[in-house]
Amino acid sequence: MQEPFSRRLISILSRAIPASYFTLACLAFWNNFLRTGKWTSLLWMVSEGIVVVLLVFRRSTHSVSRSPWDWVAGIAGSFLVLLVRPTGGVAIADAAGVALQLIGTGFQLYGKVSLGRSFGIVAANRGVVSTGPYRLVRHPIYLGYLVTHAGFLLSNMSVRNVAIYAAAYFFQFARIRAEERLLAQDGAYREYLRGVRYRLIPGVY
Repeated sequence: MQEPFSRRLISILSRAIPASYFTLACLAFWNNFLRTGKWTSLLWMVSEGIVVVLLVFRRSTHSVSRSPWDWVAGIAGSFLVLLVRPTGGVAIADAAGVALQLIGTGFQLYGKVSLGRSFGIVAANRGVVSTGPYRLVRHPIYLGYLVTHAGFLLSNMSVRNVAIYAAAYFFQFARIRAEERLLAQDGAYREYLRGVRYRLIPGVY
């Protein structure tokens, strides 16, 4: 049976709109790299470029949260962090901040490649992944972003950036709960939960 036009249109827009936004972010990172020569900008461009590819080619699913709050959490948790700005103010040695950004970005890249076509913005079930970094924590991509953002903030401390990250992670924690609530309807994911105890930070949360 052919998929209804409205559903196909929603599927296309749900891929195209966020993919376009992340493409613009990639261009901004590239321009920042050309202007400053910072390799972290180039690495972020690669990381978010992978997001564009995964969004375009992600698996289709009918198991997507219909809760407006879950959509708000998914979108805000993804995009608010792109509003932070470099300040030039350094709270710790810049090398340490850069090191955290490199480690975090590398780990989130590992998570994205492992998740593959199951990647999405809003809580959905596109298949349970339990390999690679998913053997350590349930949300390794978010852990990678957390480390990256901590490194950026330490090297670019400002009231604006602190406020943006605080708001973003309020929604990010809501997003984590929304994803687990929906995925827990799948027996394979419930089995996964029994094997991987921590959501984000091993030994802590």
